[in-house]
Amino acid sequence: MELEGISDFSRIVARCEECLHMRNHDRPLLHLWSPAPGAPPTLPPSPADIRERWFNFDWRLDCHKAFLMATEYHAEGFPSFFCNLGPDVIAAFLGAEFSFAQDTSWAHPFVHDWEALPSLRFDAENPFWKAMENFLRLATEHGRGKWITQTGDLHSGADALSALRGPEELCMDIIENPAEIAKRLDECHEVWLEVVQRHCKIILPATEGLTTSWIPIAVHGRYAVLQNDFSCLVSGNVFDSMFAGVLRREAQALDWAVYHWDGPDAIRHMDSICALPEIRAIQWVPGAGQPPMAQWIDLLHKVQARGKGLTLFCEAGEVIPLTEELRPEGLMLFAGANDGDEARTLIKEVERICRRKRNPSVAMP
Repeated sequence: MELEGISDFSRIVARCEECLHMRNHDRPLLHLWSPAPGAPPTLPPSPADIRERWFNFDWRLDCHKAFLMATEYHAEGFPSFFCNLGPDVIAAFLGAEFSFAQDTSWAHPFVHDWEALPSLRFDAENPFWKAMENFLRLATEHGRGKWITQTGDLHSGADALSALRGPEELCMDIIENPAEIAKRLDECHEVWLEVVQRHCKIILPATEGLTTSWIPIAVHGRYAVLQNDFSCLVSGNVFDSMFAGVLRREAQALDWAVYHWDGPDAIRHMDSICALPEIRAIQWVPGAGQPPMAQWIDLLHKVQARGKGLTLFCEAGEVIPLTEELRPEGLMLFAGANDGDEARTLIKEVERICRRKRNPSVAMP
């Protein structure tokens, strides 16, 4: 498959899969982008209504096309599109009402008594799912030869239950009625699995079997990002007894799984997450108000020591220190450069550093 503006997309796919197999011994995978020379993109007029900005899919796709015309990709960078309706879409597919702001959306909890609630089941006629299905089809068709449509930000499991019930209430439920919550986690897993399969059924035929996700790694087969942000509220024992098994089942249902690990309160689950063999890489996110990525080197070393790859979104100025400190195997760095010259300089410097690390006794220019 070829993409406009990408000289050798098959090479990028091969590099992505090589990196997820921890076989990229030469340098980290670099997903870099920069503004193209010339004027900034001219975006189509924005709808006045917030909800219309989310659900006017033609407008959103036109905005993305304008962005791509003004963007260059470098190294393993490539264009993709995120059919984003917010992180709580699984809850919406299960009937939750939604509110929308400029850059995010959220579900309104409605479950007051789990035992009075029918089983959680996927409903193909749910209006929110119908909108997402339409969005995916439009994005896939518009993106033929231009981008890869991403699988969604599908907060399932405990995150979905928290959106349905409320985080404080779910914490109490885990204490007072763990068997009911375990049952609901099983039901939610089946809903998530159906949603992922439907995503892939729409996307893969248009991409010669390739997928990507909101962490843009291009691979053959089914790839999605997994997460459990609710885990910041529970102990290691609760995570291991209630959530780790569901997380592993999600990873086993995919060909490629990356885990989104968000914030210092989730650090206590590191060993449990790294123990899941089907999770190939971890995306560490320091969280709001925390030090930048390059100041988490000790933690990142621990993840690498446990045999996992790392997918790190960072500033362009952090690419070099992260390359210096971390092993290349399984390391994927995502950054925006100020211009093409800066991106090309970063690539050359990363390659120089990695040659020096492989051959420390040889002087490098």
